Amino acid sequence: MKVAFVHVPIRHHGFSENLKVVDEEFTFSPPIVLAYVAAIAEKSGSKVILIDAAALKLSKEQVRKKLEIFRPDFIMFRLDTYCFHDTLDWIRFLKKTIAVPVIAGGINFSLYPRETMSYSEIDFGFIGEAVETLPEFLENFPGGKYKHIAGLCRRNEKDEVIINPANLKLADFDSYPFPARHLLPNQLYHSFVSQRKNFTIMLTSTGCPWKCTFCAIAGLAHYRERSAESVLAEIEKCYYDFDVREIDFFDATFFVNRERCLKIFEGIIKRKLDINWTCRSRVDLVDEEILRAAKKSGLRMIFWGIESGNAGTLENINKEINLSQTEKAIAVSRKLGIRNLGFLMAGNPGEKAKDAKETLKWAKKLKLDFVQICRAIPKPGSKMHFDVVRETGYDYWKEFVLGREGEKRIYVPGVALSQRKIESLLKKMYYGFYFRPVFILRTLTRLRSFGELARYVKVALRMIGHYFHTDIGAAGKPDFVKKSAHSGEG
Repeated sequence: MKVAFVHVPIRHHGFSENLKVVDEEFTFSPPIVLAYVAAIAEKSGSKVILIDAAALKLSKEQVRKKLEIFRPDFIMFRLDTYCFHDTLDWIRFLKKTIAVPVIAGGINFSLYPRETMSYSEIDFGFIGEAVETLPEFLENFPGGKYKHIAGLCRRNEKDEVIINPANLKLADFDSYPFPARHLLPNQLYHSFVSQRKNFTIMLTSTGCPWKCTFCAIAGLAHYRERSAESVLAEIEKCYYDFDVREIDFFDATFFVNRERCLKIFEGIIKRKLDINWTCRSRVDLVDEEILRAAKKSGLRMIFWGIESGNAGTLENINKEINLSQTEKAIAVSRKLGIRNLGFLMAGNPGEKAKDAKETLKWAKKLKLDFVQICRAIPKPGSKMHFDVVRETGYDYWKEFVLGREGEKRIYVPGVALSQRKIESLLKKMYYGFYFRPVFILRTLTRLRSFGELARYVKVALRMIGHYFHTDIGAAGKPDFVKKSAHSGEG
């Protein structure tokens, strides 16, 4: 069998507008999940290509020509809810001339399998992890003995959608082959904090043990981790086979298993792997000992899940940290020369304007190198999302997938601030953090080139410009809150 995996360029929507600028100016990450699935397909005997249309800046027509040359038996895409219709547009275009079945996977299938299969352009889908079921599907498809496969979504002879229950028992993470980076343009990838080439991202675990209300990973994925030996073997392969010198460990939270982390750090040092790396972490998982070991092995920056500088807000979102833990973690990290980015939010349930202002004041006090501030939204699959559905009887994301809802601000129960006020606070928080003389001076002393300065200035101006020119519209609850859950209106 011949399988083509296609990673399409996506645009950031109103759900994540502040990420748009950072990604456009600084970031091209490899499609690591597709690369995992491609590796599984290749291991099972299929001939595989992976076209990263985003990194290669390919048009739909250019991708079509590549597919015509390859002549696949299947084309596979990853479907995420945010960018569902962007990806669907690509599928529709390519199926006009490449008349082969389309397979799709991704979190959207776990949430909305029937709604996703309502689009005739999608022939098959997988609930859960395609790495577990795709090999069986490809092996059995020629003989037609694939209909029983766990998690498979398909249509029968009457064009009815059939959804098989997913297999919740997942294989040992260490048993997966490494992502098929040999199919990717590794020299093109970089992040907004990467300093060396080549850059890649790596998964050493999936899921998260904590249950923050705003996080889809907490709501949908069980925590699994790879052994230190497996992680080190992949780092070595990246280092020697693909000349990778910068890695972003893309786990939801990296320092969960202290012993495993220390083994990874020791292994990097022992193998003399000269890499820079970054990761994401909770503030309550680290101390000076583990951060010192991490720094020695190449850690350059941590992306911290700080969220808020208000204790009440942290309790409302079930973050299970306190402000003193954050202050201690950032202080130790700064002491060791590790750079720090704080993820912050505005517009959480129970939050008032003074709480958001308090968060900004506190973030300045922490002396973070960067902040990324998002509007709190009910991400598809998060507890916050399910709370909205339960309270209103209306599932915005379901209607969005079905094409009956457009892009808009989503109502969050318990939020006292209007959308206009939240937008104003986001603008003030960004401006108040990045345009301080002390921040500008500190940043200037760390710059390596005029080009880097130009990029930072451009991004900062575009972020602020976005918030100054966005018209949010009327505040208050959206109309659908007043509608019947069975009205069928979108």
